[in-house]
Amino acid sequence: MIKSIAYALSIITIVGFLASCGSEQKPAAPDPVVESEPEMTEADLAEADAMIQNMPSPIEMAILVKHAGGEYNPNLLNDVKNLDKYVTNGKKTLNMGIYSSDVGYTSLYKQTQETVFYLNNVRKLSDDIGLSDAFDQSMFDRVEANIENRDSLLQILSSSYDLANQYLKENNRMNTSVLMLAGGWLESMYLAANLGEGGGRPQDIISLRILEQEKVLSKIVVAMKMIDDDPLVTEFASKLEELSTVLVAKNIRIGEGEDASVDAEKMEEVYILVDEIRAWAVA
Repeated sequence: MIKSIAYALSIITIVGFLASCGSEQKPAAPDPVVESEPEMTEADLAEADAMIQNMPSPIEMAILVKHAGGEYNPNLLNDVKNLDKYVTNGKKTLNMGIYSSDVGYTSLYKQTQETVFYLNNVRKLSDDIGLSDAFDQSMFDRVEANIENRDSLLQILSSSYDLANQYLKENNRMNTSVLMLAGGWLESMYLAANLGEGGGRPQDIISLRILEQEKVLSKIVVAMKMIDDDPLVTEFASKLEELSTVLVAKNIRIGEGEDASVDAEKMEEVYILVDEIRAWAVA
C-alpha cells in the first residue's frame, strides 16, 4: 500500500520537471511571499502527524475507483483553467491538493497529456506557496524519465513522502499539510461519488468503500480544529464536520459481507454534501 500522509504532499515532488523542460532560459522569478501560519507546539505537531499518518491517500482512492470498473471521465476533474482564480495561499494550497488527486486519477488511467497539464498546475501552485525548494533535481529527473510509466511514476511519488513531510514539519507548516491532505481527500471522494455511468452515482461496492472513510474524515476534522487563527481551515473544518454527521456507516450500511448494500436515500445525502463542499473548494 502506498505510504500516506497524503498523496497531496508527495505529488509536489514532481512539479519541478515541467519547469526544466523548456529549452529557453527564463529570468529568475522573485521569491514567493509565503503567508505566516499560526505557530504550533511540538506536541501539537506530533499529535496531528499521528492522526494523519495512516490515512489512505488520494492515489489509493483512485486505485479503488479504477479497480471497481469506473470509466475515465475528464469532466469530473477540476478544470486546469481555474488556476488563476486561486489568489490566496490557503486556496492555492487547498487546490494543490485537489489538482494532486487529479494527477493521480489521470495517471492511473494513463492519460499522459492530461497528467502533464495537471502536473503543470501543481508546479505553479507549489512555487506560489514556497514549496519548490523542498526537493532536489534528481527527483525531478526521475519523474521526467518515467512520466509515461505509471507504476514507476507512482513509486517515485510514494517514495517522496518522507522528504515532503519532514520539510513541512521542520518549517512549522501544518496548515499547508492539513489543507493539502483535506483537499486531496475531498477530490477523491468527489471522483468516487460520481464515477457511475455518465457521471452518475456509483454502484454499492464503491458506496460501501466510501463508508469506510468515516474514521478518516473524523481524523481530518480533529487535525483541522487543532489549527487556530486560519479562517479557511476553520470554514473547511465546519463543512467537513457537517459531512461527518451524515457519513455514518451504521446508519447507511445494510447487511454484512457479500450481501451488504446501502440505503440509497441516506447515501445520496452524503454525495450531495460532497458535491457541495467540492464546489466551494474549487470556486
